[in-house]
Amino acid sequence: MAIIDGMSISCGDLQAVGGTRLIAIREWSNLVTVAFDDPTHGINSMLYSGGTLNWGVFESRIESSSLTVSGTSEGKEFTTYECTLSWFVPGMTASQFLRLHEFDGKCLMALVIDNNDATTSDSAAALTYASNKVIGVSNTLPNDDKPSKTQQYARLVSVEGGTGGAFSDEIGVTVTIASTQLEIPRKYEGTIVLGALGTTLTTDV
Repeated sequence: MAIIDGMSISCGDLQAVGGTRLIAIREWSNLVTVAFDDPTHGINSMLYSGGTLNWGVFESRIESSSLTVSGTSEGKEFTTYECTLSWFVPGMTASQFLRLHEFDGKCLMALVIDNNDATTSDSAAALTYASNKVIGVSNTLPNDDKPSKTQQYARLVSVEGGTGGAFSDEIGVTVTIASTQLEIPRKYEGTIVLGALGTTLTTDV
């Protein structure tokens, strides 16, 4: 892609806050289709066998979740981007551990909406959450002599925590998933519908 323009910074950019508002995760499947918009570095749609795509929504303790991106140049060929998503889950219940155990050995994709999203109504029929990033979903770069330039999924990296020792200690675990990609995370530009209980969402209704 040619460099034909620069980059501006707005007052809103300077006032942006940290943290995430919503984390949604699902497993990749060969029935998932993604429509990429390369001119905007976005994703127009994410569908499951031509219909809606269902995600699980994972809550975390306030001010405990983050998405970090670290790009490293691999010689003259390409840059790899290590995308790491972490969040703290208070409590260590059997049902929580069951949900986290479902990540084991899976190819994952994650949709992260940060705290700068201005959407105010979670009950609308379909919403576009503008301030979001997607990891584990990148455009396959076709190049016959460089087979490494293919889709790279997210994966479970660690679950760390415990009961603590003192009454004042916090009980829970920090969950980390990561994706090593050949491009910086894209923005999902379609619609999102949250489930009634807030533990599920669908894309491209």
